[in-house]
Amino acid sequence: MPTTFQDREQAFEAKFAHDEEFRFLAYARRDKLFAHWAANRLQLSEVATEALVKEILAIPNRTAHDRAVLDHIAGALLAHGAGTVEADLAKTLSACMQDAIQQLGEAPPHNTGGI
Repeated sequence: MPTTFQDREQAFEAKFAHDEEFRFLAYARRDKLFAHWAANRLQLSEVATEALVKEILAIPNRTAHDRAVLDHIAGALLAHGAGTVEADLAKTLSACMQDAIQQLGEAPPHNTGGI
């Protein structure tokens, strides 16, 4: 148990770093699951599926990350004639986040907003 201020500060910094790493891994896994979901819906080949996954994972992590992911998948679905309601895509993205967190086997990150 930390007994000094410096020990507590180091423990806090270690927890913060762990939480940030977990958050990054959870979002990356969520995006990959979401891309696989879309590829399955579009019945893409394995090569096309991996290309879609790479495109999604290449979207920069910034404030509008979730919107960019949703827009990219919506565009892919629309381009293949399999458009869907935006609310349904958002629900699926949320479900993918829950699956990602379960797969990582840890508690959800405190801030589940967009990256």
